[in-house]
Formats: sequence, structure tokens, C-alpha cells
Amino acid sequence: MFGYNFMNIQNETYIGDKNTFAIRYFPGYTYKDNGYSYAFCHLVLGGQIIGDPEESCFLISWKSSLKHLKDQIKNNFDSFAHTEFSDKTDEELFELIWKSNQLEKEHKDEYKHLPVLDSKVWVNCHISIDETTDAYLITMTELDGKIKFIWKGWREPCPADKIGELFSVIVDRNFVIDTIESCLDKIEKEYLTYPEL
Repeated sequence: MFGYNFMNIQNETYIGDKNTFAIRYFPGYTYKDNGYSYAFCHLVLGGQIIGDPEESCFLISWKSSLKHLKDQIKNNFDSFAHTEFSDKTDEELFELIWKSNQLEKEHKDEYKHLPVLDSKVWVNCHISIDETTDAYLITMTELDGKIKFIWKGWREPCPADKIGELFSVIVDRNFVIDTIESCLDKIEKEYLTYPEL
């Protein structure tokens, strides 16, 4: 809505490691009419900002989704694992997860050999935070006690050269938890001081 002209670029913060897993955070604003706060928050996976950097997010829902993700990683890590995930390529892992939420007619011919897993696999292993992640298909699985993120650009505002391309990165579980907690703490300390519009 306000883009980079609204905020001083020096206020841009990357919490975590931009090359593996981070959250890009730009302080935002609060509407004085309703008290709702917005900020510019984006996942960063393998060096890629997920979503349009100029798109703000509704902080209440964004924080809630991020906290849910953190709690799942912290307290229900086994939910990202499945016996069928063993010895699979990134493409196969990605298809296993999405196939568990598709109709049979949507299954890709080249992956007919993969079983259709219970839909809870999709519920547990796909990531959707808010509008900022809508242009991407993002999954996570357990790999040797770490988290493997696999994602693919689906539509704009994903850059055109990344739409349809599959990417992955493996990140330490505790690093992801700590990054999310640090981000949530920073937002909690700052959002009450956002300028009012």
C-alpha cells in the first residue's frame, strides 16, 4: 500500500540467516480508525523473499499464523515426517505432499507411482501464512532432525523466472524456532509505537 516510500530503508531487518531461513521485517503503521496494525513481514527461504516486498500484512493474523507454525515445529515435529518420505527426491517429496490434497484427476502422470497419502500430510506439511505466501507453494518435512523447506513459485508476484521452479533448503529446527520467536518478540515490542494513519 505504501511501499518503500513509506518507510526508511534503514528500518529493514532480517531476523535469522538470509541464505537459509529468515524473516524480513519492516515496521509498519496503525489505522487510527480501528487500531489495526500492519507491517511488511516476509519469509526468506534460501535467499528468496517470499512474496512482494512492498505488500504489507495484517499483523494479528500474520503473528497468529507464525506462532502456530513455531508451535508445530517445537511441539509436534513428528507431524512433518512420514515413512514414504524416505529416499525421495525433492520433486517426489513435494508431489507427495500436494497429492494428498488433490483430486485424482489432478495427479500428474509422471508421479502416478507415488501413493496418495492421508490429507493430514498436506495439513501438517504445507505452509501458508497469509497473502504474502499466496503466490508460492511451500512445504516442509523432517530430515535427520532438521527441516527441509521445498517451495515453488506459482504466480505473480513471484518473479517470472522462478515460477514453476523448485527450490529447497535444509535448516536446523532450533534455528527456525529461535528466528520466529525473535521476530515475534521484536514485533511485540515495536508495533504499539507504529505511526497512526
